[in-house]
Amino acid sequence: MLTRMWKLMRDLRLEVTPALEEMGLAHNDHWLLCAVDEHHYPTEIVNATKFPAPTVSQMLKRLEALGLVERSLDKSDLRRYRFDLTEKGRQADEKGRRLMEAAVRRRLSRLKAREQQELIRLLDLMVQETPVTKE
Repeated sequence: MLTRMWKLMRDLRLEVTPALEEMGLAHNDHWLLCAVDEHHYPTEIVNATKFPAPTVSQMLKRLEALGLVERSLDKSDLRRYRFDLTEKGRQADEKGRRLMEAAVRRRLSRLKAREQQELIRLLDLMVQETPVTKE
């Protein structure tokens, strides 16, 4: 089952990559933009994306050079840098989200309406936080 889930995510990413590249983005840049929109500090971004810290650092530098994110000192702790999306970054993030949603909708169209609803229900169950139990 994990192989199928991984393949679906890979196939979706490959489907949207050409459009992302037309925007000047690498295939994982969209995921980083999504993370920066919710998490503004490098450590939080690493935790959210599960990308290695050096990779996140290089990606942030590249996205900053493209004018998609901006770096600033954290006003509450001048030792920390904070990252935010620029307007251009917000537009790229939105377009990337629309591309991925369209790709998912194309896959969902293979299912009947009832099956789509059941899949969404099951996915909601799977992503719910569950307490860790000791075995």
